Amino acid sequence: MVVTDYCKKWVKYAKNDIRIAQTEMGAQVNPRHRAYEVVLYHCQQAAEKMLKAYLISQNDNPWGHDLDNLRTDCAVFDSDFNGTRIISHCNYLNAFVAARYPDFKMSVDASNATRGLNSAMRVFDFVAVKLELPKAFFT
Repeated sequence: MVVTDYCKKWVKYAKNDIRIAQTEMGAQVNPRHRAYEVVLYHCQQAAEKMLKAYLISQNDNPWGHDLDNLRTDCAVFDSDFNGTRIISHCNYLNAFVAARYPDFKMSVDASNATRGLNSAMRVFDFVAVKLELPKAFFT
């Protein structure tokens, strides 16, 4: 598989989102003041960008922000995207996409953010393998 420079840019931006989430999780401030909603937002963004990178690698024109829709589009090209784990990670991150807005009704805490970061990294690694990227791209 040939991954274009444009596709690699999507991967780079996804990796940056994960780094931002990791930095916020590790911030040396009072844990009650960490911006867990920001962590979850960047985790969702990382997964979204990786799924879009895969679609771009397949000469598809990805659209939208819903991870399950993007994952389903990826499954057209590779049935592994229908696996239980990738579905679970995408659905978890989708649940918190609105967490960055003040009227979000669910509780957002360290546990949610840690699980979201784990999900984002699993999606990143899954897609990086599908793109046959060198180990240097992995988180």
